[in-house]
Amino acid sequence: MGRNVKLGGVALAALMVLHAPATLAQTPDDQLVIGLNMSSMRGLDPQELNQFESAEVVANLYDRLLTLPADDITSVEPMIAESWEVSEDGRTFTFTLRDDVTFHSGNPLTAADAEYSLRRLVKMGLAPARDLTQWGLTAENVDEMIRAEGDTTLVVELPEVWNSDLVLYSLASFSTSIVDSQLVEENVEGDDYGRTFLQTNDAGSGPYTLRTWRANDLLIAEAYEGYWGGAPAMTRVLMRHIPESSAQRLQIENGDIDIATRLSSSDLDALAENDAITIQTTPGVGFYYIALNQENEILANPQVREAFRYLIDYEGLADTVMRYYGNMQQTIVPAGMPGAMEDTNPYALDPARAAELLAEAGYPDGISLTYYATPVTPEYEIAQSIQANAAEAGITLDLQPGDHIGDFRARNYEVFSARTGDRMPDPHAVLQSYAQNPDNSREANLAGFMAWRAAWDVPAEMQALVDEAARELDSDRREEIYAELNQMYLESSPPLITSFQRTDARAIRDRVEGYEGHTTWLTSWDEVTKSAD
Repeated sequence: MGRNVKLGGVALAALMVLHAPATLAQTPDDQLVIGLNMSSMRGLDPQELNQFESAEVVANLYDRLLTLPADDITSVEPMIAESWEVSEDGRTFTFTLRDDVTFHSGNPLTAADAEYSLRRLVKMGLAPARDLTQWGLTAENVDEMIRAEGDTTLVVELPEVWNSDLVLYSLASFSTSIVDSQLVEENVEGDDYGRTFLQTNDAGSGPYTLRTWRANDLLIAEAYEGYWGGAPAMTRVLMRHIPESSAQRLQIENGDIDIATRLSSSDLDALAENDAITIQTTPGVGFYYIALNQENEILANPQVREAFRYLIDYEGLADTVMRYYGNMQQTIVPAGMPGAMEDTNPYALDPARAAELLAEAGYPDGISLTYYATPVTPEYEIAQSIQANAAEAGITLDLQPGDHIGDFRARNYEVFSARTGDRMPDPHAVLQSYAQNPDNSREANLAGFMAWRAAWDVPAEMQALVDEAARELDSDRREEIYAELNQMYLESSPPLITSFQRTDARAIRDRVEGYEGHTTWLTSWDEVTKSAD
């Protein structure tokens, strides 16, 4: 269990090393030190968070039924579940769990904890719940559908048949982390499902246990000696809040930190020339995007939406801020997946064409809108570029940097841009979010769907095809459906405009071995070792 406590002698000594003069600086051989921007880390509840940096922490504090190896993310492997079976009708998944797992609290992990965790995810109904609710599980039926049968058997039953690979991918997501039900229940406040407690405490069984977390300052995780997979080599992982790219660059050059993240492309260029540092890029499933709220009468006009596609300097960004952070892609099926349209990018920066479209839409004198953007690399640089290009087309964008994700999820915005982090290694992950919206009413509050956040009443034919592909068992037919959906989305002037498929870049000192960024955000620390400098 983690708590905000004073640093002990060993941890304090480690921090003193981190702040030592450059000539003496070297992180301890048994400790991993990561520099990052913590400003978007809202908490560590695995069934609530939906953010990259927090997910990496949770992936090491908790175990899941299944896991996806970093080098083959479509290969489902056992974690807490030693084996599983799928019924002949495709609706029932039966998992046999390990019997030698202990939570950090000392409580044994049983199927009852897995049952509790998955039910909790669905009943809380927050954005990560979509990992299970998309298969028909609801707050009303989940107690019947997910059930423990003894200490080592968990049954997950679905109301309908879906492609079983997709269901298994979902059960490998960090959102399905198994929490210590006894510990969480002891710390429930009112009807909060223990959310307050889990923001800053850990109730897991993973290879690391949370010792300290001070928001926008420092996180310390310590190796769990009783881990069923064996104690990790790194006895401690320290994450330090270093929001400035230049500061991270200086500290990794000096050896004060082992890993630097969210660096500018210019700093990454410089570090790539350093023989002691490697730049690691990890492909992602999500996209950098612009969202145009369809509740706004101006933005609901398809010609206005189309105009925004001509405000992105695709080539210029690709050559500068996006060199390490994304590959240009204007279609919706991720590259390398079934139905992808390789090198199909029909749009280019053209403010004059955007102005023509505005005039055709009835706005010859231009428009003014409020633009929310996240002030981190490279999202903010993209936003600044779009703002400048929009001005040339007669569009005034009042750019307001800040943590506006809550406004986006509640539809309280006009224009918003950021990046998505869909985690399933299949086109369904993106299409189910970008191209499905079962109920567009505000009352539905389907914040887990990007299309709902954009207030887009997605064409019924498109939504039906997304469902069909998710049920289809024939791989060739699935690829045909995805190719059709890809073309339909491109031609629909969607309010969710993709520009780059994301990659995640890190600078890593060469003495660090075994740290592999994970496409679905399950980056593991327990295989990390260090060699001598």
